[in-house]
Amino acid sequence: MPFVYVINSQTGQGQMSDGNGKFTVIASEKDSIIFSFVGYVRLKVPASKLYKGIYKECKVVMQEMAYKLNQVIVSDFKLKPYEKDYMKRVIDGSKTRVVNAMESPISALYMQYSQKGKEQRKLAKIFEDIFEQEEVAKKFNAETLRKLTGDETIDFERFRKYCYYLSNDYIINHNGYELYDRVMDCYYRWKEEKR
Repeated sequence: MPFVYVINSQTGQGQMSDGNGKFTVIASEKDSIIFSFVGYVRLKVPASKLYKGIYKECKVVMQEMAYKLNQVIVSDFKLKPYEKDYMKRVIDGSKTRVVNAMESPISALYMQYSQKGKEQRKLAKIFEDIFEQEEVAKKFNAETLRKLTGDETIDFERFRKYCYYLSNDYIINHNGYELYDRVMDCYYRWKEEKR
């Protein structure tokens, strides 16, 4: 295993194993060698058990550590009103307006073709996508899908990828029966194919 810390516990000296998992360490027979790597149980082995004679290799096996994680609750990201106002101002500011010759055509051209204008349009696109996702989540989300289908184990993201015709645009522009009829139609096909 590459990049394992190999340390003589008595002297504190050591190194990391190389890209092939090989290492050398100087130790007396009474010393112990510590092997440490993230995600693995720390191993302490007497140097006398590792010594196989001059220039002979020995194999050290480390055991993966199993982590038990507490339950995590994931909730939707909520935008604050002042954040939404700022995002709307950026979106409005990125729109190209009809230029009146008496107004400032130079400013309009600058915003259209400058680096700053391009960056503002990119940021506006990101904000528009965030607003779109928020609208979609109001109508169709994992909880809604589980309640509608009665299937508590369904993977919402995989289901959305499978039902490619349930686009964000379709979800936003359709309500009630049309939307949920299409969801259920897709769900029945999903079950038939045993996804």
